[in-house]
Amino acid sequence: MNKQLAISSFSNDIRNATTLVTNPIPKINSNEILVKNKYVGINALYDRELYRGNVPYINVTFPYVYGVEAVGEVVEVGSSVKTVKVGNAVSTVKVGSAYQEYQVITEAEYIEIPEATPEYLTLNPTGVSAYLALKNVAELKSGETIVVSAAAGGLGHIVVQLAKQKGCHVVGICGSPEKEALLKSLNSCDVILNHRKQDVATFLTDNYASKINVGFDSVGRHMFDAFLKNMAPLGRLVVSGLATEINEGEFQEITAPRVYESIYWKGASVRCFMNHLYKDQHPEARNFLFNQYQKGLLKVKVDPIKFNGITSIIDASEYLLAGKSCGKVVVKL
Repeated sequence: MNKQLAISSFSNDIRNATTLVTNPIPKINSNEILVKNKYVGINALYDRELYRGNVPYINVTFPYVYGVEAVGEVVEVGSSVKTVKVGNAVSTVKVGSAYQEYQVITEAEYIEIPEATPEYLTLNPTGVSAYLALKNVAELKSGETIVVSAAAGGLGHIVVQLAKQKGCHVVGICGSPEKEALLKSLNSCDVILNHRKQDVATFLTDNYASKINVGFDSVGRHMFDAFLKNMAPLGRLVVSGLATEINEGEFQEITAPRVYESIYWKGASVRCFMNHLYKDQHPEARNFLFNQYQKGLLKVKVDPIKFNGITSIIDASEYLLAGKSCGKVVVKL
């Protein structure tokens, strides 16, 4: 049987929104591949917007099996599939597919990996997002100063390493001693700032006024404001997430001058990154990241807390939303 975690109704709470569904293991057609998922990645903020009914480009019909990324093993291939063999390790990135024990993919969706480990789950697609955001949206150049919020998270810890590889001055912002230790272990941050010990806005104004070439922010609100205030001429503020706004459940209404009044004279810009808009570049990003990891040039950090079984996805989501994670949060099925 195939255990699946599905959205059964819209709610602000994952426990009210989801239910465990059990169905027969799916039958495949001649051009399809059956994968047994081993590990799934947790994207709690995106998931929550899904079970709240707030993702405009996804039509959620109940019950809706959700989750995006997984790694697993090929257990069956259709008769017309030529390049995939049973036993191969596979990475899948497919909206509405990961939170189940078995899934069906096509040959075009198949991404071969050396082994089905949490590290490859972190590289694809989280690492892919880091690579593409820095390349296409941040347009990061050698020697620039980049400030990264949530730097010890699944996305952030890849961003700081890629930025340091380009010879940049890297400021990593995090929120606990454990996260500070993770960032130190990467040897990629010139400055590590714990926002629970120091005020970010004051620190940046005192030390990086008009010096931030790239602000890489997935938090929003106070972090966004602090980055925006200290952008360098031609600086780029990249919005890669809205964690604070989403945690609050609504966007904050403010009365203030429009954003361009603070960046116009600097020629600075505010930009947003969405992974799926760069799908044609995903293979390039994966190849680069896999190669860097296999050569030992890129460290991949998986959160040390162990979550096991399909229903523990709920616990893992609540853990990530509580801001406790260090690295990528994964669940072993």
